[in-house]
Amino acid sequence: MKLSGSTLAVLVMCAAVAACMPPLPVAESKENLLASSGFRTISVNTPAKVAAFKQLPAHELSRKNYKGKAVWVYPDRDVCGCVYIGSQKTYDAYIKKATQRMISDSLKVNDSDDPYNPTAEVNALDYDWANDPEAYGINNDW
Repeated sequence: MKLSGSTLAVLVMCAAVAACMPPLPVAESKENLLASSGFRTISVNTPAKVAAFKQLPAHELSRKNYKGKAVWVYPDRDVCGCVYIGSQKTYDAYIKKATQRMISDSLKVNDSDDPYNPTAEVNALDYDWANDPEAYGINNDW
């Protein structure tokens, strides 16, 4: 199969445009946040662990008591088939990281170049409407 000059030029231009695109951000998963916060993974490899694993609420971080101490558990049925377990300290670290991620994600969304973004539209105004007396119903002709 022989490519013509114009077809080859279009392919080269497409490759050049694709190379200029910024990489897509990688979203950090809940499991990665749990592990980086200090949660340990426990494999479900005995019948007793399997039974306890099935009773935990799916996709939910829940507080349980173990030997008189509060622990936080998260059953991961989809990725590793294991249980993440951590103390109150590791839970607090997880909440802090998850909150920072949510704030970072929402700032990225609000700081986009989307022309339909209301904050981008207000920031693009040429006139300082906030300091205009008529905006507040004050007539300065008096």
